[in-house]
Amino acid sequence: MKKLFQLRSRKEVYWARQWLLGQIKAGRLSLRYQLIELLDTAEQMQKLVDQQLDSESRTRLQKALSARRAREAVISERARAAPCMRMVRTEVTAQAREMLHVIAASRGVTTSELIFLMLEDEYDSIVR
Repeated sequence: MKKLFQLRSRKEVYWARQWLLGQIKAGRLSLRYQLIELLDTAEQMQKLVDQQLDSESRTRLQKALSARRAREAVISERARAAPCMRMVRTEVTAQAREMLHVIAASRGVTTSELIFLMLEDEYDSIVR
């Protein structure tokens, strides 16, 4: 018996369509691009999956959707995080990064705390 395949939103229909197009491009599926690009609803996608995909492809698609859902959940969690705890990216050299990590570890603080402690006084004098 086939495992029930279910899409939860229009976003997941888009993800599934992108996955199918990628599989066709990689040569793992022998479907037509035009057929996939016309899929617009969960019902249409469900019908295609039921009729055209074997159990291995269905499993791979389901795992890809599960991973995408998990990544999306993490992204939305980060967006809800307090502004002071959001991750930001700063470009530094590899040597500077290594120095920050070593010093922060030796002091038992995070790299963010270390940077804050080192720059706090000078920042306060400039801002005032």
